[in-house]
Amino acid sequence: MTYGYLPQNWPAFQRELDERGLSVSDIEKVEIRPSPAGSPTMVDVVVTARSGRIHTWSQDEGAPGR
Repeated sequence: MTYGYLPQNWPAFQRELDERGLSVSDIEKVEIRPSPAGSPTMVDVVVTARSGRIHTWSQDEGAPGR
């Protein structure tokens, strides 16, 4: 897990991990980038698992629970 990382919308982040069968201990690196979708609260999340697999999704950081 990257140091000091905490998404603002943790429930949405956890739901995405659950859908992919990942646990926090499976994570090697997390990157959060502004989404080109145009919404100021949307971010693109890139998770690199310890297995080397890369998982990506977009999530809204403005409202809890998506």
